[in-house]
Amino acid sequence: MATIFLLLSIAFSTFINLIFRWFKDFNVNKFQAIIVNYVVCFIIGFSLSTHQDIMSYVHEQWFIYCILLGFLFIAIFFSMALTTEKLGISVTAVSGKMSVVITILFAYFFAKEDITLLFVIGLILSILSIYFITIKKELHIDKRYLILPVIVFLGGGMIDTSLKVLQQAYSQDIPLSTISYSIFLGAFIAGTSIYLVKEKSNFSSWEWKSVKAGVALGVPNYFSIFFLLSAIEGFSVKSAFVFGVNNVGVVLVSTLLSVLIFKEKLEPKNQWGLLLAVLSIAIISYAS
Repeated sequence: MATIFLLLSIAFSTFINLIFRWFKDFNVNKFQAIIVNYVVCFIIGFSLSTHQDIMSYVHEQWFIYCILLGFLFIAIFFSMALTTEKLGISVTAVSGKMSVVITILFAYFFAKEDITLLFVIGLILSILSIYFITIKKELHIDKRYLILPVIVFLGGGMIDTSLKVLQQAYSQDIPLSTISYSIFLGAFIAGTSIYLVKEKSNFSSWEWKSVKAGVALGVPNYFSIFFLLSAIEGFSVKSAFVFGVNNVGVVLVSTLLSVLIFKEKLEPKNQWGLLLAVLSIAIISYAS
């Protein structure tokens, strides 16, 4: 089942990328859609959970941890949006996906997972594949904004590592659906607070298409996190394998679907990246 959970996480994460692509085509207000998305995530998780008495555990350590992680979700979203605006989507994609290195290092040094040389080779190939798949032109980074991809890199690693810690520390006592909806509750609170400050409590500018887009985004977003946590739990001491395959798998499948659905053209280096991605997944799987 753990393998199925991992594949489902990759599938739902890929849906998220496709939906974001449609956001651009339909000129959706991303921030409004993101807030609605977190409401939908919370509702789904709350509906599926057997622990629905929130007030009974608002002071529990795990719940506070989930809420803070939700705030981190929003913070990194803003950082990614700003990085894309200032430096381009390629820089954002590379810095975000390469954050898997942080998660792998945590798994090795703190979670004491067994990581072989062959696994490291597969990981290096996966990082190279992500670089070659996402880069459409030469990177030109304005030194004034160099801190932005660093924040995305560190933040992405912190999120994945935190998910691992949550699963390892609390999943035996707390259902994954409860952990998931608590995280999204924190993200919703943070996002709404920022919106109220930014727009001075003005909700008249909300667009109906943004609400519908947020609902469409919320469903795959919730299940991508839920199945990722389930995969981590299922593979137990192999979270490094889960994060490695998940990251490169999402990039690989998203790119292939972009070619099929949106008729995107792949440069030779992008094609080499796809081959490296397949090879890296095979090596990581074998080494695990």
